[in-house]
Amino acid sequence: ARLIGQRLQATLNQPFVIDNRAGAAGVIGEEIVSKAVPDGYNLLYSVGSDMSLRLFLSKNTPLDPLKDFTPIAATVRSVSLVAVGPTLAGKDLKEVIDLAKKSPDKYTYSSAGVASFQHLTGELLRQHGVALVHVPFKGLAGALTATVSGEVDIAITNFATAMPQIASGKLRALGVLEDKRYEGRPDVPTLNEALPGFATPPAWFGFFGPPGLPQPIVLRLNAEIASAVQSPEVAPKLREAFLRPVLVPADRMPAFVNGTTEAFGKIIKSAGIKPLE
Repeated sequence: ARLIGQRLQATLNQPFVIDNRAGAAGVIGEEIVSKAVPDGYNLLYSVGSDMSLRLFLSKNTPLDPLKDFTPIAATVRSVSLVAVGPTLAGKDLKEVIDLAKKSPDKYTYSSAGVASFQHLTGELLRQHGVALVHVPFKGLAGALTATVSGEVDIAITNFATAMPQIASGKLRALGVLEDKRYEGRPDVPTLNEALPGFATPPAWFGFFGPPGLPQPIVLRLNAEIASAVQSPEVAPKLREAFLRPVLVPADRMPAFVNGTTEAFGKIIKSAGIKPLE
């Protein structure tokens, strides 16, 4: 948000003030923008995929990313991956998947918590015949520590979090949760190379405005944000953070958000996961 805001400040000749509103997994900040005047001066930067997840995981009436906001632009997605500790048998992705398929519920995987993106990825693996036992943690740091120590067999995580352990040899990157190989590590295959048809919805970040934001404002902001993400000032820093750009035209944003929501909803319903609060 700060990187892109600095670029937008220069191109739009407007000050951009980042107002962090922590709490309730982002809902406090979202509520402020959902009730703001739709003039283009109050924007939300959040995890769009988390907003979609809450529609299925909250007993309270959650904010709807389409009904309670105007989707403006996607920016980046985390490059997620499956990694294992150095002692797990199986030298590559295919061998580890074959081991798990031959012994259902023998091997464990760590996640950032129940109903997290990583947990849902594990449920999707189960639906593709790879049955692993879920071990939730309070965040990815603890999940990785448990995998490195051998307490858990497999970590579903992302490059940004796992790269120090991968670089030191404490973890092995088996496969990325992408439709194509990650350019930063082209030696690591995609999951669908070993599991044809396997595809996870993206864990993506983006900008939203209040409901009823006029289309000319949406079009201008979408174009400026896309330009910022690809600019020489921003793009290299995104790569350093293991983030992949996600550029969606303004007129396709509602369909993109809806597609993400439907994909997560299908996994959640198939796994029988109930609302948590």
